[in-house]
Amino acid sequence: MKKVLAILGLAAVSAMAISANRIGPVSTYGELKANGGKLSGTCPQYANSAVQVKGMSLFWSSAADSATAFYTEKAVNLMVKDMKIEVIRFAMGVKNENFDKGRGYLTGGEDLQKAYLKNVVNAAIENDIYVIIDWHIESGDGYTSDAVKFFEYAAQQYGSYNNVIFEVWNEPKDGASMGTVASHANSVINAIRKYSDNLVLIGSPEWSSHPEECASASISDSKKNYACTLHFYADSHSANGDYANRANQALGKNVPVFASEWGTVNANGNGGANQSASQAWINWMNDNKVSWANWSASGVNEGSAAFNKINLDNGLSYSNSGNMVKGWMNKNMTYSDCGLENGNSSSQSGFSTGIANGTKTDMIDDMEDNDRYAYTGGFWSAWTDANENGDNGVGQSTISNGTWENDFGKTVYDVLLPKEGSKNTSNYMVGLKKIKLAKGTYQYAPYVDLGLNLTKDTAEFDMSACKSISYKFKGASHNFRLETSLVTNWNFHHVNKDASDEWKEVELTWDQFNQEDWGDNDKHFNLKDKGLSKVKRLAWEVKGVQNVPDNQNQPSLDYLFVDDVRCDGLSITAISGKTSTPTSSSSAPKSSSSVTPPSSSSSVVVPPASSSSVVITDLLVIDDVEDGNEVLNTTGTWYAYTDNESLGKSSITNVYDPNLPGYVVVFPGSADPTNGTQGFVGLTGIHWDEGDYAYDPFVALGLNTNADTSIGIDLSNCPVLSYRYKGAAHTIKLQDGQVTDFAFHNRMLLDAGDWTLVSFKQEEFKQPGWTQTKVNLNWANIKKISWEVIGAKGYTDTFQPEFDYLYIDDLKCVDQAIGIKSIARTATGLRLAAKGHDLNIMTSKSGLVKVQVFDMTGHTVKSVSENMQAGAHTVSLENLTAGSYIVRVQAGNAKKSARITLK
Repeated sequence: MKKVLAILGLAAVSAMAISANRIGPVSTYGELKANGGKLSGTCPQYANSAVQVKGMSLFWSSAADSATAFYTEKAVNLMVKDMKIEVIRFAMGVKNENFDKGRGYLTGGEDLQKAYLKNVVNAAIENDIYVIIDWHIESGDGYTSDAVKFFEYAAQQYGSYNNVIFEVWNEPKDGASMGTVASHANSVINAIRKYSDNLVLIGSPEWSSHPEECASASISDSKKNYACTLHFYADSHSANGDYANRANQALGKNVPVFASEWGTVNANGNGGANQSASQAWINWMNDNKVSWANWSASGVNEGSAAFNKINLDNGLSYSNSGNMVKGWMNKNMTYSDCGLENGNSSSQSGFSTGIANGTKTDMIDDMEDNDRYAYTGGFWSAWTDANENGDNGVGQSTISNGTWENDFGKTVYDVLLPKEGSKNTSNYMVGLKKIKLAKGTYQYAPYVDLGLNLTKDTAEFDMSACKSISYKFKGASHNFRLETSLVTNWNFHHVNKDASDEWKEVELTWDQFNQEDWGDNDKHFNLKDKGLSKVKRLAWEVKGVQNVPDNQNQPSLDYLFVDDVRCDGLSITAISGKTSTPTSSSSAPKSSSSVTPPSSSSSVVVPPASSSSVVITDLLVIDDVEDGNEVLNTTGTWYAYTDNESLGKSSITNVYDPNLPGYVVVFPGSADPTNGTQGFVGLTGIHWDEGDYAYDPFVALGLNTNADTSIGIDLSNCPVLSYRYKGAAHTIKLQDGQVTDFAFHNRMLLDAGDWTLVSFKQEEFKQPGWTQTKVNLNWANIKKISWEVIGAKGYTDTFQPEFDYLYIDDLKCVDQAIGIKSIARTATGLRLAAKGHDLNIMTSKSGLVKVQVFDMTGHTVKSVSENMQAGAHTVSLENLTAGSYIVRVQAGNAKKSARITLK
């Protein structure tokens, strides 16, 4: 299916070849052509017949994650598979004060927008659907010279593909006349026609609401292949009113009309979806064979958005508008290939069978030498969010790979695997097995990573000669990252690839890689301009979505296999470090277990204080609630609140006392005898319901530290803040009055079914990464502390807290951080002792034994889960440095904890 095109003596050239992996509308209709007042195809059956295609328009590509999450291969694949779209509109944000986070094409985001362009257009071609490349701007100025430059680039890249349609000015406004629009269009069309004869869409004044003016304008197109756009919103613009009359006039002038943007709601994008008004427009478009793209394929917080969730591994989640639009697609259409050529054909190469030592090659690694090292001399590895250092919390994501001891004496995951799948004709591959994402207390999205350090000493590696990079994979959706030494905040250049249950070859050019919007756009750079000479690692990251329930955040495939990593243009002298067959984890010399992170649902387990072997000195008791009232020892007060004031509907069952006024949050000790004190504070009957709240639903327990809420208390001499809790996972937040964007300094805690002690040093309280206003917490003026139990927007129908209560007690300043205290009761049938760097365990029953080792700040440093027979066993602690640790062992119902010292 190859469309060969030469115009003005210049052949259309794409940076890489793309081909369809299915038969869809493009194979059926061919290139769309203006044919009187209709669009026709170039396939013989449709050469003189009216063709109508239906699909979705993406939201501004310069907007937030709720929009750009859909500028991915994964999102396009899902919309084709589930919605049956036939066209996708790439709404490239050019310049807009409301939807431009410094990422617009003309506001510093040119490289990013070109990356989005390739990701969306390539996905459309692979799915055999049409794609509109839209200069998305609402303005009285079309920025013509910039548009000419962009469309010449886009046409050169993609003008040879029948899939592509060009929209030269989204919505002219602010007095822009049709003459101005036509002049702009003529300049852009002239640039496009150097490389492509494809359909061009032209806007009109007043937000593209005058197609009749467009149809009468002096449009100069050597190919006479253009149509006029109509933009409307059904709740504001009637199908029996001016908008439809103007479109009918354009059609009467034998110029096609394309509704490249229309909504089911009112013209500001909000309000409820109007079923009857939208149906009237659908009837009009069907009667007149007007093709359309609905606004918008996004999860933004407005009524026009088709989706209400942005994590896509579990499929699309539709809004009311999205469900309506899905029903109007050509869902029963049968496609057939008419045999037209399209774009530049390519064929997938076979799997590599090995590179001889010393050979010049562009293969970084094909794993065929059966070792854990690349031909560049570097090494393969894997890690998860459970390996975080704790500054931003620690995750609990896991993989089931075995372990081995590397050249640095560390026990690490073994990612070298025998090949999988009949289509893989090689012998070996690398990969991750049984991926499970679990956020734990990690502040950001959970992840697991497969990585390749390009040199053994982790030094920089020069990839400047590399024109494109390719690899084969099977498994989970992932971000493929190129990590350079120029990026110091982990915001590495990456491309997202959708999951595949069959082996798939990926070829990527450097302009497809982009960086996330972390508020650091001034530090972003194009890999082609710099960075390729300073590459340190390649990584394949399987990543969830932040603030989404773990059970809704799992990859659709729980594995990721990679083979044949290659760089076109690179010349490597192959280093083959082949050794003996890799040692399995069960016989690794220094480890008797996997390195699986902890599976416990609570962060620490705390017994009565009297059992502790560590003496903690109380510097200030903010409140121990022993007096049974809501007043703190500092004269401040306890209280509770919910998201209700922000239009949410979350609730608690605490009694509301109008005399306070407020919720009663103080409980007598008898309300939970396991606490063993006279009183505590808490929330009961927690239920999340976001209502119309724009963010994650929540309920919270809070305190004002001082009766005069305009001032705080001085905790500058409080090295460690400590409290005990039982119940729901929560986030503790500290406020000193400086933060204005809700990015308060915080720490996250997990569910705890037992009373649990936590303690944090001052420096452990961090602001979330999304804040634009980083400030140092003023410990001399702490005004408020809150414990928020936070849900996930869009999931309250299926996700509620595991514990519907949260109890807090003994809020103190203490002199040292202690994460764990030993359990008071003696565990029956279980004994443990440390000798040298070995932990000796004696269990009286066979079964699963869980071992967790914590440092003295409460952070997990080792976790083991093994099936053990009754008797003596040894777990190696060889990889731990000298010092004191707390060990917790659980075998069935038997539990035992102890403090050990390694010398």
